[in-house]
Amino acid sequence: MQIKRQLTPSMHQPVASLLFPEYRRRVLGLLLLRPEEALHGREVARRTGLPAGTITRELTKLAEAGLLRREKRGNQQVYSANTSGPIFAELASILRKTSGLGDVLAAALAPLAGRVKLAFVFGSVARGEEAAGSDIDVLLVGDAGFRDVVEALYPAQATLGREINPKVFALDEFAAKARSEPFLRDVLSRPKIFLIGNARDLEELAGHQP
Repeated sequence: MQIKRQLTPSMHQPVASLLFPEYRRRVLGLLLLRPEEALHGREVARRTGLPAGTITRELTKLAEAGLLRREKRGNQQVYSANTSGPIFAELASILRKTSGLGDVLAAALAPLAGRVKLAFVFGSVARGEEAAGSDIDVLLVGDAGFRDVVEALYPAQATLGREINPKVFALDEFAAKARSEPFLRDVLSRPKIFLIGNARDLEELAGHQP
């Protein structure tokens, strides 16, 4: 079984930080990672925790740059991701791993870092193929119990607006099943967004030699 090396969120974070200030990453992370949603300025301000004035100026700039769509609905302007833009897929991928989904989940799992050796997002979200309402699948390996993981991730569901489905494996169980269980073989061969650990840790825990 070949496990492809993946870039970790920490490797992407300096790029996102250099390209965009924090407030811009919040706005882009909110809208580009929820392309099915169209939000007015007040709702964007509420969800990002940023001042309404800052949000109004930022939404205008991003729409003029072609990163967002702007549409008038009644007396309000609503904004959504411009999914037909030439860099939408690439930019969404960076945000998904950093200031978007990846950072939110990594922060939620931080209290369990001593008990979780490896954690990553898999499935449609990791592949960038999620649809409206797609769940977020997370695989974790370590000594943390399923209940502890669910409790740690529960607040992130509200932040991300999606249900999170964790798959928790003990260290010995994961090592024993990684190369034989069809489900794990499939997961390990596909794209991942690492939250705790990296591709080398995955190889070691799965008993795989590069």
